[in-house]
Amino acid sequence: MKKSLRTVLLASTAIGFLLASPAHAADSTADALKALQAQVNALQKQLVAIQAKEKTRAAKEAKMAAMPATATESGKKEILPGVSLKLGGFVAMEGLYRDHNQETDMATSTNTGIPFDNEVDAHHDEFRGSARQTRLSLLAEGKVDEDTKLAAYIESDFMGSGTNSSSVQTNNYVPRLRHAYATVNRDDWGFYFLGGQTWSLASMYKSGLEANKAVGVTTIDGAGAPGYVYTRSPQIRFVKSFADKKLNVGLSLESPQVNFGGITVPTGITASTSSLSSDFAPDVIAKIAYDSKYGHYEVFGLTRFFRDVQNSNGHNNYAMGVGGGAGAYVSIIPKKLEIAANFLGGKGIGRYASAQLPDLAFTPTGGIKPLTQLAALIGIHGHPTSTLDLYLYAGAQKIMREDQGGGGTTYGYGNTTADNSGCYAIGGTCQAQTQMVWQISPGLWKTVYAGDYGKMKVGAQYSLTRRDAFSGADNLAPHAYENTAMLSFRYFPF
Repeated sequence: MKKSLRTVLLASTAIGFLLASPAHAADSTADALKALQAQVNALQKQLVAIQAKEKTRAAKEAKMAAMPATATESGKKEILPGVSLKLGGFVAMEGLYRDHNQETDMATSTNTGIPFDNEVDAHHDEFRGSARQTRLSLLAEGKVDEDTKLAAYIESDFMGSGTNSSSVQTNNYVPRLRHAYATVNRDDWGFYFLGGQTWSLASMYKSGLEANKAVGVTTIDGAGAPGYVYTRSPQIRFVKSFADKKLNVGLSLESPQVNFGGITVPTGITASTSSLSSDFAPDVIAKIAYDSKYGHYEVFGLTRFFRDVQNSNGHNNYAMGVGGGAGAYVSIIPKKLEIAANFLGGKGIGRYASAQLPDLAFTPTGGIKPLTQLAALIGIHGHPTSTLDLYLYAGAQKIMREDQGGGGTTYGYGNTTADNSGCYAIGGTCQAQTQMVWQISPGLWKTVYAGDYGKMKVGAQYSLTRRDAFSGADNLAPHAYENTAMLSFRYFPF
């Protein structure tokens, strides 16, 4: 293009020169050529500038085509005006040692999983490595206007088991779906709506009652500590905030599921089909939370509905479970020391605490007896340096006896007629049922790298757990301990 323009300009100059009168041409030839050459030079400079701009524009378009998402804050990528995506999760390589075999992965069973001495597993230890806590997540956020925000979040790991998948507590179908929910947040109304699977409203929160503000536990052990109150279940949730979002009131309707936790369903009674119980109404949870400069505080109540069917005549038996709890998250020394605690008590609430004690028992005629129990946990989180996090959890769960007379463990729970005579001899008869579990678990997380390429952490945890059983015939009440050590390496690339 540059050469063509120059040729046209020179040709025009020559034609103009030839058409001019000889006398005039003779007098002004030198001046005319100089003027035309100056014009040509000026046009050439303009052409070079235009070509440079065109090259820059083409380069920008090519770059945008190769990378259509533009970077925003917090590692998010904007895919449409006002809509952003953020990848999350980590790759984990972990190992554990237990002094009594549970044949489980990185989630310790503190109810029926800790064996009494009549079981062979109580007489040999367990070591294994695992990468199954590796986690992937995706967050999408859209800003409709200054007051309306939409979001969707999905998170999964590989801790599900295809042989005993259920929806009792963590909905561990394969691949295991941890979270999958969408939210609508109206700041001008002080209103929050959630639909999908996430932390129960009964779980403890760090601030407010939005799903991404749940406290959780920082243990390597995927089950947390006994006394930790939580589920991850499908639900619809409504939250209304007051007093500049310091006061939040929430209502959640959550998918129900009975935790039998070692209970034997009597012959002639149907209380579940495969891994799903015979439910007819959602669990209903209401919570009030208040945030102040001294910390986050909350109280809640829950109601549950149980049913079974008598096979002989189709008669339905009904019962209701009720419970209440409280929680607090307090910063003792800002950015250095926090204390988190939760409590839950009531009837038929075993599903909502990590030890997974049973929700209910049965009478000989199939009547439902929700079991009374208590759960409590306190956690201390310390941050002595910017790269070191320490934690200590102490928790316990206790369940009350529901003695339904004979039948060993067929009816009731913790019957005084249970045969515990062989609980301390391999192969002996042991009908003991858990009365209480407690655990102390210290641990740490050390950040070994944090920069442009993500973050790497190593962790270590020890836990001492004791399981106590109800006394049975002859007042025999066995107990068992479990010592567990865990190590973890996690890389967070996003």
